[in-house]
Amino acid sequence: MKRKLRDLPAGLIVLFILLTTGSCRQRLLLSELLSGGSIITEKAKMVQVSSYDKTGGNNDRINVHAGDTAVFFQAEGPGLISRIWMTIDSRDPAAHRSLLLQIFWDDETDPSVEVPLGDFFGCGFGYQHYCAQYTGMSSGGYYCYFPMPFRKKARMALVNQSTEELYAFYFHVDYYRLNKKMQARTPYFHAHWARDIRTTSDKNFTAVEAEGKGVFVGMNFSGQPYNNSLFYLEGDEMIYVDHEIKPSIHGTGFEDYFTSGWYFKNGTFSAPYHGLVLLDESNGRVTAYRHHIPDAIPFEKSLKVTYEHGHGNESVADFSTTCYWYQVEPHKPQAMLPAPLRKPLSRPVAPRAIDSRDLNWMEAKNMYEEDMTLFGPDWLGGSQMAFVGSPGEHFTLSIPELEEDYYNITIYATGGPDYGKLEVISNNSTIASIEGNKPEIIPLEAIHLNHIASNDNEIRLVFKFTGPAETQKAGIDAILIEPVRNFITDWQLIGPFDNPRESDDLRYGLDTPYPPEREIDFSGSYDGKNGQVHWEGYSGDGAGYAMGLNKRYQPSEFIISYAYTGIYTPEDTNVPLLIGSDDGLKVFLNKQELYRYLQVNICAPDQDTVMLPLRKGWNELLLKAENNFGGYAFFARIPDAHRKSLLINSHKIRKK
Repeated sequence: MKRKLRDLPAGLIVLFILLTTGSCRQRLLLSELLSGGSIITEKAKMVQVSSYDKTGGNNDRINVHAGDTAVFFQAEGPGLISRIWMTIDSRDPAAHRSLLLQIFWDDETDPSVEVPLGDFFGCGFGYQHYCAQYTGMSSGGYYCYFPMPFRKKARMALVNQSTEELYAFYFHVDYYRLNKKMQARTPYFHAHWARDIRTTSDKNFTAVEAEGKGVFVGMNFSGQPYNNSLFYLEGDEMIYVDHEIKPSIHGTGFEDYFTSGWYFKNGTFSAPYHGLVLLDESNGRVTAYRHHIPDAIPFEKSLKVTYEHGHGNESVADFSTTCYWYQVEPHKPQAMLPAPLRKPLSRPVAPRAIDSRDLNWMEAKNMYEEDMTLFGPDWLGGSQMAFVGSPGEHFTLSIPELEEDYYNITIYATGGPDYGKLEVISNNSTIASIEGNKPEIIPLEAIHLNHIASNDNEIRLVFKFTGPAETQKAGIDAILIEPVRNFITDWQLIGPFDNPRESDDLRYGLDTPYPPEREIDFSGSYDGKNGQVHWEGYSGDGAGYAMGLNKRYQPSEFIISYAYTGIYTPEDTNVPLLIGSDDGLKVFLNKQELYRYLQVNICAPDQDTVMLPLRKGWNELLLKAENNFGGYAFFARIPDAHRKSLLINSHKIRKK
């Protein structure tokens, strides 16, 4: 007998119509369902399955031993789950990632929902109180109100992949037991968790790829950069529907996607369909959610949800997402990382750090590469170089082909039960010690070595075993090597001059020749943006933003200024000038333009290199710094290896 839609509960009618026709009105009906439309009819009965103490006592919980799976909900269909609530007590600090929630529909063996518990309810970094309409963590509890229909049966399980017992697991699952059968193509709820521990690829992060017919209803995101900067939020969302080549949804930035702005400048909040659950500016952690309820995204054949990590995928960060969608079965199987690699980062390794496997190790008696993926996500490339020795023995790191006199070095090492103590020696002096003996395998806090001298363009660090054990171990994950940069800080400055603009892409001041480009006359006075301007000396330790250009020039937006210094060389030579700017920059040497850059940019050292063809005697170096809006700065330096025979003096001018 052919079934009629009026025989089904209202919620299922909406989902069924959406996925069989997909009209605008029917998409609105989905919004009505998910925003609280009633499904109570004379054909449904509400039933609650919970962890209440069936002996009549007050022990309303179950425990789940490490490695065990608790099937806490099983029901015969047809039915519709309307509410999931739970709370837990675990001693595992990473419980929100090591506990795995699974949901199976009908007779499937591959779960339709498989997500770490914390991420399913909105935050994988730990418990954060927030209250959205469909998921949340409210005053100690966890809840989900996404409606979940099923035809034959439903099964929920909590998998304890922690090394700790889950001492208390309280739960409710509320569902409607339906007397009418459902259509064979009833759409089922799905959720998938994805993570890229270190987004080094030039491709977008993929949150989910689904195949079949369905509708995307939302996601949450947890991210952490490796440099504490929120610049990774500059990435855009790009959502591809039905195998399209160009995304039909292409946004303008991550915080914009979450219906916020300016790096979430007003902090955390929770609205019904979007919110910021966590913003930790000390380490750059962000957790946010967007539920596509009024704007659900239907797909007929496939769905691919992606996000850039920083503008043009230039940021290195830890990305994880939970996506929610409905689709007609069968679904595409989704992969899940093992529990250790789901843990939040505890010691981010800086983006420019070098993998220990790529370094030049010497004098090691027993050295080998070791897989560290069983212990967590913190090790660069999932491995380390391990060394075994006795007290007094050592191994050496050689860092050759250096151009600077001094470097700051950061060591990322490992501790554990079999690890010993190391002395770090440079130029025959002990400069640090590494206490590696710990109760369990952990990434140690980064060890910072400052102002380490290079000899003959090389640094050698000797690691000497000094612990009491006859045989002891050491593990080195990565090394960060940063030059102690000697910036040019002796300048003559003049400005501001006008920087006319029509838009970010049409700014004219950089290519407008002002008087300093024609002559360097320190006694000269010129028409500036707000009146007469003249040369002023700047000399100090500050470079970049520390120069305070945005305070020196008022207004500091939409302006041009110049910086001049003289460079003396005893003979003709070519030297590199390493520069960075916020925003645009031109470089002139002896009135010849060598470099032009015009973008909206955040300034950092060594963003670009310009070769300077210096002529014997004094040379005139002139920088033309352009600002659109916001910050205003530049860096300039000549590496130590090329600077030794040069003199820099901002008062010197090349003789004609």
